[in-house]
Amino acid sequence: MSDRGDLVLDAIRSRRSATRVRPDPVPRELVEEAIGAAVRAPNHHLTGPWRFVVLAGGARREVGEAHLRAVTRLRGELPPEGVAKEAGRLERAPVVVACCVVTGEDPVQAREDRDAVAAAIENLLIAAQARGLGAMWRTGTMVDEPEVQEALGLGAHDAVVGFVYLGWPDAPPAPPPDSAEEVRRSTVWRGW
Repeated sequence: MSDRGDLVLDAIRSRRSATRVRPDPVPRELVEEAIGAAVRAPNHHLTGPWRFVVLAGGARREVGEAHLRAVTRLRGELPPEGVAKEAGRLERAPVVVACCVVTGEDPVQAREDRDAVAAAIENLLIAAQARGLGAMWRTGTMVDEPEVQEALGLGAHDAVVGFVYLGWPDAPPAPPPDSAEEVRRSTVWRGW
């Protein structure tokens, strides 16, 4: 194997979700580099279905407050600690990238485009890992809330596939699990 191949595989194998990151700023160039890796994901028919909304500073709070409005609409009024938690959800990292898909009317292409954005997110996570950043892909109800989609400036055919939280890791990541065991458990070999 080449040294280059070893470096790529090491970044993939060592990638772990960072549950906690420091509030220290992340240079814009690193975020741009990670998004540059994201847009190299495979994409059927080269539709380029991804859109990235990069949130830092007060922009995280603005989208968090849109989420709070959605939660209040769905659950009713919250106690003060619930308000603070929901409005501040995106402030757990100094940078949050909303990874979105622009879909058309064709259901097959819509599925393929969403899959392409998922692959783009994985590329973004690996690029962040390669540069020493901590990253976590988050989904949950926030990705489907119209208030959040509007706050992100998304159109009628756009959807959030996930939010990627980026920052400098607060602690070393947990060791990765044994991938050989996972391969054995999850793979069926035919014709080998």
